[in-house]
Amino acid sequence: MENAVYWKGRQVGIECAGRISWFTSAPREAVVAYGTQPSEPVSAEQSMLARNLVTTASYG
Repeated sequence: MENAVYWKGRQVGIECAGRISWFTSAPREAVVAYGTQPSEPVSAEQSMLARNLVTTASYG
């Protein structure tokens, strides 16, 4: 389950399975306050996995 991460009333990231994916607009002070590092850029392998997760089965 995903949870929104807020800083001073503004959503700055998404937490899922204990990891926070920070929005690029997240202020550095929010990242420091949560005690985590910004996530690394998405690799090509991760991008392919994400595309495969949303592929629907064809019926016919």
